[in-house]
Amino acid sequence: MNPINISIVQPNFRQGGNTFKGYWLPYSSGCVYSYSKETEEFKDILQLNQLIFRREEIQKVVDKVFADDIVMFSCYMWNWEYNKALAELLKKIAPDVKIVFGGPQISEFYLDTQINDLPYVDTFIVSEGELSFNQYLKDFTNNRTEKIYRANRVQDLNIPSPYLTGVFDNIMQENPDVKWSTTLETNRGCPFSCSFCDWGSLTYAKIKKFPEEKVYQEIEWLGANKIEYIFMADANFGIFYERDMAVTDYILDVQARTGFPATVNANWHKNAKQNVIEIVKKFISNGFNRGMTLSVQSMDEQVLDVIKRKNMQTSHLGDMMDILNAENIGSYTELILPLPKETTETWRKGLCDVLEIGQHRSIEIWFHQLLENAQSNQPDHKEQHGFKSVDLPDYIMGDLEPDTDQHIPEVTSVVVETDTMPYDEFLDNWMYAWMIINFHCGGWSQIVARVLAMDEVQTYQDSYDTMFYKMQHDDGIVGKIFKETREMLNNYLQTGKVDGAHGHTLFWHANRKLHKNHAEVMEFVQRSFNVGFDLMEFQRNFVTDINAEYPKNFNSEYDYMSFITKKIDKLKPGKFRCRADVEKQWNTEEQYLEWLYFRRRQGFGKNVIQLSRT
Repeated sequence: MNPINISIVQPNFRQGGNTFKGYWLPYSSGCVYSYSKETEEFKDILQLNQLIFRREEIQKVVDKVFADDIVMFSCYMWNWEYNKALAELLKKIAPDVKIVFGGPQISEFYLDTQINDLPYVDTFIVSEGELSFNQYLKDFTNNRTEKIYRANRVQDLNIPSPYLTGVFDNIMQENPDVKWSTTLETNRGCPFSCSFCDWGSLTYAKIKKFPEEKVYQEIEWLGANKIEYIFMADANFGIFYERDMAVTDYILDVQARTGFPATVNANWHKNAKQNVIEIVKKFISNGFNRGMTLSVQSMDEQVLDVIKRKNMQTSHLGDMMDILNAENIGSYTELILPLPKETTETWRKGLCDVLEIGQHRSIEIWFHQLLENAQSNQPDHKEQHGFKSVDLPDYIMGDLEPDTDQHIPEVTSVVVETDTMPYDEFLDNWMYAWMIINFHCGGWSQIVARVLAMDEVQTYQDSYDTMFYKMQHDDGIVGKIFKETREMLNNYLQTGKVDGAHGHTLFWHANRKLHKNHAEVMEFVQRSFNVGFDLMEFQRNFVTDINAEYPKNFNSEYDYMSFITKKIDKLKPGKFRCRADVEKQWNTEEQYLEWLYFRRRQGFGKNVIQLSRT
């Protein structure tokens, strides 16, 4: 039988900025290829030509693959537009090449539209690819391929590994200067069916496990090949506590022997319990991870019911946060705006409820993205909840390739209005979240707000409703930055263009200006809360001043830090000597300003304050 020459296209954005050159190994398409390559039928005839892992100039890619029999594209939100542009050019230059599209971007709901819009694609593979692509290859050898392939899930996950079968050996040898990131699966499937997510729909809910021996062999390979970053692609790592703890211990052992991986991250069990914290602690102990994600998406029960996302009870979430904070385990909480049935009242109350349960380190707000195979993208769901959406370029992106001026923006469809949240309210609610993220989590008002809330003087919502009103009417630097940011947001949503930021990073864009105007921002905080000198002085020293010298000493009449961290129950007057020092020393002003974003979850920009009685 004649050889079948194939190339794989699964590009992702470059990582590392000016610090290092990082890329993702194309794991998912590697799985699909290795499944067929290791069968008796195809092991001798299936030949891999190119494995495209970066967003090269598309003409250069075409020059590499135009003589292949098949070019297989793995498609998702971070390469969909790039893949379409490349495939269209390839078909124009080499019409005999068979182009196969697969991956999460291939639609269950709008496949007919995709087929009509993409005439240069010969075959679409829907859902998991291993079995479908294997059947496609069988049909290809008989010259009778179909337009669409669907197959059941792989039932037995004792399948070939792209790592262990050498799929990536060539690209790693050819790119010795790259710091690689990659994916590790210990199971597939998700028991949840959240309407905004495409995971449950793609994996049909039931969880299936990979053999432990195979997982351990892959971990050994990752360490031996000096993989810098591992993303645990399980939908709910920690759901099988004993097994997942054993996997964690094995990763730690490999890291101790090889020095790799440097970092491990995970999708934590959606309704994580205390025992999952024990896994997180092990991750942190070896420097693998910055902490634990608590993704609540919304704090309103009606919203959670509509999106089929049941959170832990608020009391249990609070208990989890108490443990994380007491053991100094970093965490961050994610919410989505706007979800169906969310209102201005429920959104603002929910954000302040997140503060109430103890999340003060990091909150991230994501637009409600209409993922291709999520329930929220179904026509009847969108109509039922009055969704209005816009297509945003560069909402999801990374570093651009330095050797080409070609930039093909990736486009994300996001909800900007629902039947319970009109567009203007959506803008204001995004800005309310902007205030919480920058002023509370960023530190500018955090000490004051926490002291007032815990001393039962003023709730978080009272504090931040007042601050929000004052921001809207402020004539100083804070009001100016507020208005500029809202205008940038509106312009981005209306035109798809934004200067000085892109997509999700717009939340932190203003942080640079805030830190360049430390004194004036603190004056605004003082006007917003109208608290005494002693508390305000503590607040002022909590936020790093780029022009100050550290460590810095000051006096306080109260041990505010012990009070807000629940080490003492009541504020009692006394005389305290305080020492404020930075989270990490910077070298240049530009590095300081960059770290405000890149080290935000580590607490950069907020000082560590230690107290002693005098």
